[in-house]
Amino acid sequence: MTSIVRLTSKDALRDWLKDKPHPWAQAIAIRAALRALPVIGRIIDSKFKDNRAPSRGIVAVARANFVTTVVLVQKANHTAAFATAAADDAAFATAAVGAAAYGIAAYYAATTAYAPNAAAYAAAAAAAAYDETDASIWQSLSHDATWLEATEDAPAPDRGVLLLRQPLWQGSAPEPLRTAWSQFANSSFAVEHGFQPWIQWYEALASLEDGRSPRPVFSDALALRIATQPDEWWKRPAKEVNADIANWLREETASGNRSDPQHDLVQALDALPLQQPAPYQFDWRDGRMEVLPPDALPEDGGIAQDYLNETREKADDLLEALARSNTDPTIARKVGRLREVLTDRTADLRPALVDSRSISVERHVKALDNPQDAAEIPTRILADLGDLADTARRLCNCLPALWQRDVERLANSLSPDSASALLHHLDALRDGIKDADIIGPDVQAAFDTLSEDSAEPDAEDVRHRRIAMFGLTARNLLTTLLRASKGAANELVRFAKDVRKELRPEAVKGTAKAIVGLPIAAAYLTVMLLEPASGIAKVFPEIGRIFERLNALKAGEGKPPAPPPSTEPPLSPRIQRPTAERGPTRPA
Repeated sequence: MTSIVRLTSKDALRDWLKDKPHPWAQAIAIRAALRALPVIGRIIDSKFKDNRAPSRGIVAVARANFVTTVVLVQKANHTAAFATAAADDAAFATAAVGAAAYGIAAYYAATTAYAPNAAAYAAAAAAAAYDETDASIWQSLSHDATWLEATEDAPAPDRGVLLLRQPLWQGSAPEPLRTAWSQFANSSFAVEHGFQPWIQWYEALASLEDGRSPRPVFSDALALRIATQPDEWWKRPAKEVNADIANWLREETASGNRSDPQHDLVQALDALPLQQPAPYQFDWRDGRMEVLPPDALPEDGGIAQDYLNETREKADDLLEALARSNTDPTIARKVGRLREVLTDRTADLRPALVDSRSISVERHVKALDNPQDAAEIPTRILADLGDLADTARRLCNCLPALWQRDVERLANSLSPDSASALLHHLDALRDGIKDADIIGPDVQAAFDTLSEDSAEPDAEDVRHRRIAMFGLTARNLLTTLLRASKGAANELVRFAKDVRKELRPEAVKGTAKAIVGLPIAAAYLTVMLLEPASGIAKVFPEIGRIFERLNALKAGEGKPPAPPPSTEPPLSPRIQRPTAERGPTRPA
């Protein structure tokens, strides 16, 4: 298992890089400089010894960051000289009073001859950009180093390029950097000098607010065109340089030559809504998906707690009476299934399950309301069964009901054939997540429960309602999985291109035993669940277009993707494990 690399100084980084491939140092230097770039606005009020315009200093620093990235990613031999020229251009920005940190970082990022030293000095300069962000910069660089050692998605020399495709920040950037960037990006100075293309490029690359994967603004061809412009072109007034770039970008956009599957997929992932009200919602804890505790009621439960206590007591009494009588065992089974989901506290109830199983009891009471059954079943049992159904309904009326609107809408839209097809895909999804280590046992138990309920013989409208509940829960699981995959969009594209048409459950089971990081593990599992997920997504347009894109990428032939390699799962600051550890959806 790969150990976590901890870097806290330029000397520690230099020592770590001594025996590492050259591109690793380049990638580390580039990402260090990019993390310092938000303070570029300091140049606006800086004074240069030779009276050069501050806008030229901003262009020089942006050039160094941009060109160095293009040189490493595109690996064109003739571009190395342009990185050297960019480094020289960035050097003059360090002559501005108060502008040294990001200027030095950009300079060293563009200096490729002595990569370990350059990376060390770029990192130190980036960490010095703001006193408050020093620890965050070194923590992010440590994460980069750990990622480089852990991933086996490519040979070691090629991992530097892959690192540039990873989110620049784990979550949002430090607040001082976000504030500094906002002040520059929204300044009249930036508008007046035409810096919008650079602002667009950096915001798509850095995602300061939410730590998304980098997204391309310029195509590879346009990026290379900009990077290989001669020194004389770059040293013109900033307005002229920026105007040329803006015009080229408009021309490229108008021509429609910007199709990029990863870009399209990331855009679709960015538009993905949050989880919706449903019987279950999910979140990540210590690298594993868990069931969120119900958001239902206050701890004391109020009147709902009173109804819950009454319903539990009446169900227990009725089950005892049924055990002593010779009545139809179907009655005891339906009452027993309702009793299974009646927890001690209202805060732990699953409203959807209580409602669904209460409906079963109510329907049975109605079915028994005829002279023949009334003559065969003891009067007390019939009365107690009706009393239980009424009390359970009053309990349901006290519970949150937002999810019911979507359940009714979906249930009403299902025909017998479409309901059967949806249930087939839902059961395949349930089977697909079994034994996947990034899916917690509570989640698997919840899917087992919903599958069992959906298979229960009952009236068509009741079965459609249960299948709809199952579907809404599956939508939330897929949404949670897709949102976790955003940090590995390039791997999501690669896996989708490689996977076979048929689902391979044995590969899914091994997924989380081979975690290189939650985003990659989530991307892998998403693609291995592509067939049932695509069937489910047909009734949920908000996730449907993502699976349409993944299916369009799927080659349909060849070997399935190899599971990602093993390392420690990332820690998550998310929810604590629910206190109720037992019950139908929380196995011991």
